[in-house]
Amino acid sequence: MGGGLRLLRDMAIFRLEAKIITRGGGHSAVAAAAYRTGTKLRDERADKIHDYSNRTKGVLESVILRPDNSPEWTAKTSSLWNTVELTEKRKDAQLCREFILAVPKELNAKQQFELAVGWAQKELVGKGMVAEVSLHNSKNGKNPHVHILTTMRTIDGEHFSAKKPREWNDKALLVYQRESWAKAVNAALNEAGSSARVDHRSLKDRNIDRIPEPKIGKEAMGLKKRGVVPDPERCKLVRWVKSLNAVMPWARSIEKHGEVEQHGACKTWWERSLVLAGEVGKTARDAVMDTWAKFLNRQPGGNEIPPQNREPDLER
Repeated sequence: MGGGLRLLRDMAIFRLEAKIITRGGGHSAVAAAAYRTGTKLRDERADKIHDYSNRTKGVLESVILRPDNSPEWTAKTSSLWNTVELTEKRKDAQLCREFILAVPKELNAKQQFELAVGWAQKELVGKGMVAEVSLHNSKNGKNPHVHILTTMRTIDGEHFSAKKPREWNDKALLVYQRESWAKAVNAALNEAGSSARVDHRSLKDRNIDRIPEPKIGKEAMGLKKRGVVPDPERCKLVRWVKSLNAVMPWARSIEKHGEVEQHGACKTWWERSLVLAGEVGKTARDAVMDTWAKFLNRQPGGNEIPPQNREPDLER
């Protein structure tokens, strides 16, 4: 058990998420850029001001990366994303692509930013995209991450290209980008002298018997922070999944051996189970014990958790 815990401590958080921001639903490339750079920008197309200048403490640094010989209007946040807005005519136009990357807490802010910039320059700008890279971190310093906004079109002379490169939407490219980012992160960690590493592969591909933890999401966090909903359903779901993942090794061990397999001085499996419970994080402990009790109260010989206790469908 101890070796497993040491292994987990040496694993840094991996995340590379890509999504397309569309005009549908009132979204705007200018608004997206203002939020991610912590600035005040005017959307010329909609004649609307987007002011996120009060977020400057959460935005540590931003930079625009451009292919060689790009026109000067691509060098400024306002002119770049306003040109994107004015170029796209459709009501449901795809405006820009966003990459969200977790950067290791084991690196300092300068190292984190240089890591993201280097990767974006090679994998995005090198393929013709204009990219704006912004390093964010929470007030408590525990959530360093990078937002990269990229154009959907290449630069053609002084303007955007008439057609969007469809190969940028290829799923295989995203798979490659995830692997490429993992390699870049691990190289940076190694250079910094850290033993931590990331792995871009899924839990299934790594043969890890654990349920993927869903994201709480900004909507649920917003409701909680504003006190609108003290304990949003999304937060409950995350705790539920954590409890299942904590209990799962016990369940697997009982099914296979008839008791919890654990080395230690305790004589009975109940005592050893309590030792294991002590290693579970405080936030999930109550949920773990509740789930464990339900597991023990199953009918003899049953192999399924009762339907009312099963985990809901999760976002992968």
